[in-house]
Amino acid sequence: MDLWSFMGAAAATGLGGFDPGPALIGAAALGSGIPQRQVLGFGALLISGTAVCGIALTALVGSRLSRVDWHALLRDGATAAWIELAVGVGLLVYATHRLVRRPHGGGTSTRRAPSATGLYLTALGFVGVVVFDVPFEIFVAAAGDQPRWLVGAGWILWALISQLPLALLLVAIMAKRHTAMVRIVTVAQKRLGPLAHLLLGTALGLVGLFLTVDAVRFLAIGRFLVD
Repeated sequence: MDLWSFMGAAAATGLGGFDPGPALIGAAALGSGIPQRQVLGFGALLISGTAVCGIALTALVGSRLSRVDWHALLRDGATAAWIELAVGVGLLVYATHRLVRRPHGGGTSTRRAPSATGLYLTALGFVGVVVFDVPFEIFVAAAGDQPRWLVGAGWILWALISQLPLALLLVAIMAKRHTAMVRIVTVAQKRLGPLAHLLLGTALGLVGLFLTVDAVRFLAIGRFLVD
């Protein structure tokens, strides 16, 4: 994979892991009087922790995953069909989970800002959860055969895109423009958050549905939809 294709994969899978929640937590923390440096620390820990976890997992298992011929694995007999069925159902469950938990307009008013200590624990919690996201795992496999410097750059881009609202909030704090940024984050989440989650969840669900139907067709009549 060349440089631009790899960075494009980082951007695409990072968008798949997009989560505006931490930015809303940071905005609420600022509004509750928590010092700006604590919110900066929260954001830095979350974004850098995500990138570091990605780099570490890529180093541990990425090369093995990248050498697997996934196309052959998913196009070779009944065993592959069962594997494809499991992947498809897994994607359907994941997509349904995204759609069920997607934010609704006006939902930000009930979000409570944690304490300064709670902010850091929350950041670690987000880092722990993101490693189980499907887009995260996909990029671990994609990054496995890349040079170390490129893996690092890719994961930094992945973390920044997946936490773009939070990254922008951190920049705004450092530029002393965070008051306006807090308003923008809140309004954008209220208006666009449900739509973004709906589109991403629907796309993942369609992929899962195709894989499921494809596997079921092979198990039923011995032929895939696309041979």
